[in-house]
Amino acid sequence: MASGKTESFRERKQRLRQSFIEQFPGRLAGARELLAGLTLGSDQRAELETLHLLFHTIKGSGASFGFDSINASAKAAEQVLREVLDQDARVTERLILDLDQRLRTLEALDLALDAAAGPDPGPSFEIPARQSVDGCTSGRLQRLVYLCDDDSVIAQELSGQLSCFGYQVIPFVTLDALRRAFQSERPSAIIMDVIFPEGQDAGPAVIAELNATIDRPVPCVFISSRNDFSARLQAVQSGGNAYCPKPVNAVEMAEILDQLTNRSPPEPYHILIVDDDPDVAQFFSMVLEEAGMVTRVTNEPERVPDTLDGFDADLVLMDLYMPKCSGPDLARVLRQMPGYLSLPIIYVSSETNAERQFKALEVGADGFLTKPLAPERLIAEVKLRAERMRTLRSLMIRDGLTGLFNHNAILQLLEVTEAACRRTQTSLCMAMIDVDHFKSINDTYGHPVGDQVLMALSRTLRLRLREVDLVGRYGGEEFAIILVGVDAAYAKSIIDELRADFAEVSFFADGFEFHCAFSGGIAAYPQFGTASALVDAADRALYRAKRNGRNRVEIATTMTDVSAKPVPPGGMRNEH
Repeated sequence: MASGKTESFRERKQRLRQSFIEQFPGRLAGARELLAGLTLGSDQRAELETLHLLFHTIKGSGASFGFDSINASAKAAEQVLREVLDQDARVTERLILDLDQRLRTLEALDLALDAAAGPDPGPSFEIPARQSVDGCTSGRLQRLVYLCDDDSVIAQELSGQLSCFGYQVIPFVTLDALRRAFQSERPSAIIMDVIFPEGQDAGPAVIAELNATIDRPVPCVFISSRNDFSARLQAVQSGGNAYCPKPVNAVEMAEILDQLTNRSPPEPYHILIVDDDPDVAQFFSMVLEEAGMVTRVTNEPERVPDTLDGFDADLVLMDLYMPKCSGPDLARVLRQMPGYLSLPIIYVSSETNAERQFKALEVGADGFLTKPLAPERLIAEVKLRAERMRTLRSLMIRDGLTGLFNHNAILQLLEVTEAACRRTQTSLCMAMIDVDHFKSINDTYGHPVGDQVLMALSRTLRLRLREVDLVGRYGGEEFAIILVGVDAAYAKSIIDELRADFAEVSFFADGFEFHCAFSGGIAAYPQFGTASALVDAADRALYRAKRNGRNRVEIATTMTDVSAKPVPPGGMRNEH
């Protein structure tokens, strides 16, 4: 580090690549020595496993640092050894010749390694560690994560990348060091390699060992150069929550860690119970509420639509036989209402005739539970189906690339939020932001790099904004933000700081470093009194920011926005 300044992400990455280059000849020498010690016809499983692990490590490092030729040759040698180890582990002349050829290829590559070692082809990025404005710092920052990989270069490089996403990552290169740290302080999550010198499945074995000593397992993400079913199965059986083949995409890993270490308790499931017998309905309600769910009860089927309106039910639990309106009739009514086409419906009845049960399910119900019903089963069945509904709903309202709310969802949330602010007389701001010159980024570096830019921006927004703020991908490179309880000036200060921070993010692609910026427009309620007026005003202010030079934030006013150029429906523009 020069002049006492903190080493940048790019500098750390380049230093780790250089460390790999320096270690590479020694690793090849070790492989050559092991190969020379092999004896034809002998069973040398220990030596072959050591050689396999060495090629495996070279392959993983080569892939992670963009050395495709090294990765390909080491992978071929590793596969040859794996086939032998899976059989009788005997040394043959063909095996020695094959390994010698692969090793010679790697040794020849070493002579040209310096020339090949340009900047990491990326793309990757770094989010600067800066303080946010008051009230905007997320509680998701600095969660402790242990990373264990016997390749020190990969361990250091991935740790450095994840630290840019707000995680405190401590790397370990031995399993014993991880064990000692785990006993001293338990992390929020563990990232674990699969293969170690101790064995092909040593990583999963240690995770199973550690989790056996505690009441609640620590979330674990396995990483490995192996991507076969056997490796994935072993990881799952050892308690793994996710699996990432090497080279690891730091953005995807950060997303996984976000999900696994989310400290916010899940929103309790909302269950509507419909039964003409009040006592039975209240019993079911009592059982489910004891399990932490929120219930509403109605004994009159005709009141179900009104009850559902505003309750946001995850599931309806209904009797099969009710006077005036049977369970199947009520299910038909709900399925004809657009908002409840996919709402899970479960019948609870003493009906045991299989034909009648199936007939009742034909109208669009999702399950049938027979009375008498043990409380444990009721809880399990309701929880399972409600959880699936939550997952499906999330997929329907989330953008696939960024994980933010999609266009339709953010507009619906704006309408709901605006109505709530109207009732409570609370201030509200709508911000529209758009990446500057995004078409040029795609044309210059390719769409995958453009996607990385969008993911970096979306992650910056989620990390830096408050938990109560709502963020959506409005379309293309345009994002919408709903800020409750702030006026236009304060909203502008928040978005302006985000804009300044994002302009400092370093992106890397094809050996080049570049930076991006965004422009923003702010509209405030009640100056603009409806959801559609807020969107239109914020979008016009955004256009004015573009017209006035980009990389800036403007506040919408009725006077200055009258002459602004109209924006096509959906907020999409041809030139940014």
